[in-house]
Amino acid sequence: MNRSTKHPGRTHRRKAQGRERTRNATAWRVTASWDSRPDRPAVRTTSDRRARDRMVREWVADGAYVIVEEAEGFGWRTLREVNGAEQLLADERAARKQAEADAREARHRADYDRQAAVNRAAAVLALAAGRDDLAALMRRPPIARQSTGQSTARHITGSQR
Repeated sequence: MNRSTKHPGRTHRRKAQGRERTRNATAWRVTASWDSRPDRPAVRTTSDRRARDRMVREWVADGAYVIVEEAEGFGWRTLREVNGAEQLLADERAARKQAEADAREARHRADYDRQAAVNRAAAVLALAAGRDDLAALMRRPPIARQSTGQSTARHITGSQR
């Protein structure tokens, strides 16, 4: 017999169960439905955030309408809804715009490179013309510069000063 002074007539004392009874608050439910099979949606429940995000990405890429729900006590709370078909169209539009922008950039780059080559060629020609003018100036004979009849060259090097 149980010797408990609190309840002397009781012969059995209830022991606590060794399991946890709290509700799982870190669970997500992902539901995906397709226009081709609206009567058979895919429903997965997971407590892994990365698995949840991977499922959403895959099903949106397949063109499904995806609903992500979070466990809230004894029910579910909708976190987000993603329309995969609209997402695919938006991605195609974005890819098309990016391709057009890349083509414009390539044309602009080609025009810039062409103009830079023309400018470099013009600079080389101008430099060569300047050298030719300088060489012609250095080949001129000395002329009389002063009234004394002293002949000096138009150019003077460092040792002749």
